[in-house]
Amino acid sequence: MNRKLNLVVKSFIIKSFAVLMIIGTMDSAVFSQSRIRFARGRTSTTVSGSIAAYGSRSYVLGARRGQTMSVRVSSGSGDVHLDIGGNDVGTGTTIRLRSTDDYIITVHNEGRATRYSLYVSIR
Repeated sequence: MNRKLNLVVKSFIIKSFAVLMIIGTMDSAVFSQSRIRFARGRTSTTVSGSIAAYGSRSYVLGARRGQTMSVRVSSGSGDVHLDIGGNDVGTGTTIRLRSTDDYIITVHNEGRATRYSLYVSIR
């Protein structure tokens, strides 16, 4: 009976370790998402923050089909760019949305640590 219990405990420990290793290798952007919310009656906002050298920061924004989303990013270093849903859009873009969904906007830094401002508008 002890041998069976030992095997169960060892199996649990190995599986737990494997899960921790997988979590440890995941992109940190997955864990650092912030939801963008507009003040009542507003259709735009600016989010400011700092970003580590060669780091990234992700934001989630809910929007509806047919709306137009404009995004722009600026920084002190000038080494930041955006992607929306995995598509690189440089330092900004305006797009007409094809579906009602949560959109992920990621700020990437390709240089030294810097501060940035992200402007987002939905109309």
